[in-house]
Amino acid sequence: MAIVILQHSSDCPADLLMDSLRHHGQRLRVIQLNAGGIVPADLDDVHGVISLGGPQTVHLNDAPWMAAEKVFLKMAHDANVPVLGLCLGAQLLAAALGGETQAMKKSELGWQTVKLNNIGREDALFAGQPWSSLKMCWHSDEVTKLPAGGQILAGSEACPIQVFSVGLRSYGIQFHPEWNRATILKQINGSTAKFQSAGIDVNALRLQTEANAAEQERLGRRLFDAVNIVLMPGDRVHEGVAANHR
Repeated sequence: MAIVILQHSSDCPADLLMDSLRHHGQRLRVIQLNAGGIVPADLDDVHGVISLGGPQTVHLNDAPWMAAEKVFLKMAHDANVPVLGLCLGAQLLAAALGGETQAMKKSELGWQTVKLNNIGREDALFAGQPWSSLKMCWHSDEVTKLPAGGQILAGSEACPIQVFSVGLRSYGIQFHPEWNRATILKQINGSTAKFQSAGIDVNALRLQTEANAAEQERLGRRLFDAVNIVLMPGDRVHEGVAANHR
């Protein structure tokens, strides 16, 4: 059994998430949709699905694989296969299950304060996470309507739906807990013009990243340990396989 990772851009690596998955001995199947990969047609040999970030726009359906991915995410959710969406992946998950996304009035870029609400504070996936902390945000679109049964777990001033869940095993996270220090600095250095046009001091953002990077990585590793232990536990799958062979 494997965790399927759907990649949409080489600029949105899995970083801390990939490190954690490998540390926990998960079997992985990475599909680079941005490089011609094909969305699976079924859930054979799949015990978890992770959808990563990317520059595409969900409500415009501006990528050839987008419709197929939404079908796959809904298939996994309906079959109680754990699903985790990050940034674009969170938006795809919301849309796949009947929610809505829209362009933001102003992009949310850089370090933003994200607060867990009462539901998020009690969720096992966020055990040990601070109720309020700075997170790296990098998006121009957002989830504006949750699917039926969806719950908001965290939000920021500019983006009320930073984290959501639908049912027990599907989660969307709008910010980037998976990025490490090197990736964040690479993103900043490659987007100087974007920050300047938004009135953001790039040097100040670099200094803020240096100050926050260690905590970002510590909390990211803690979150992804919970993903491996609580959301997509390999031992649960192995027990099931053993039971089927008795």
